[in-house]
Amino acid sequence: MEITFTLNGKKKTLECAPTDSAWSLISETGDQEGRCHNGSCLRCAVLLGERPVLSCILPAYRLHHADVTTLEGISGKPLFRDILRAFDKVGISRCEDALPGLVMLAYQIISEKGTPSDLDIQSYSRYLVTRCAGRDEFERAVRLAGRLHGRKRSDRRPGAGSGAGSRTGATS
Repeated sequence: MEITFTLNGKKKTLECAPTDSAWSLISETGDQEGRCHNGSCLRCAVLLGERPVLSCILPAYRLHHADVTTLEGISGKPLFRDILRAFDKVGISRCEDALPGLVMLAYQIISEKGTPSDLDIQSYSRYLVTRCAGRDEFERAVRLAGRLHGRKRSDRRPGAGSGAGSRTGATS
């Protein structure tokens, strides 16, 4: 069967078998390396639309006409850098296995909620199972990343660059 989808902003049309995983299509494009194939490591996490999913257990046909974003697709965005900065500050390991899943989940929460409340974060993190980061650390990091990112957005508003204490031109 032929599957057409958008991967990190680029349209792709690929052939797949009905039993193929989404990971098998994404990995053919060079955006993902080998994964666990059972959803246990979180390395295969991608955004399907705006929702984080584990691509190794997602049927490939679910990608048809979908927008897929990998870690590589968000790596140049300010929010990605804010998330990594918050993870470092809180002490979340940059574990190769869990980091993509943790980052994609944090990215989705902050993209959807802005500066998320504790309840917002907890409603997402209750599904989080990883040896690399505890739920409490993840929740603290998401709160911090949301504040960092929200502060930068407010700095870009018209008129925000005037007055004492402004951070005009602050980017990272």
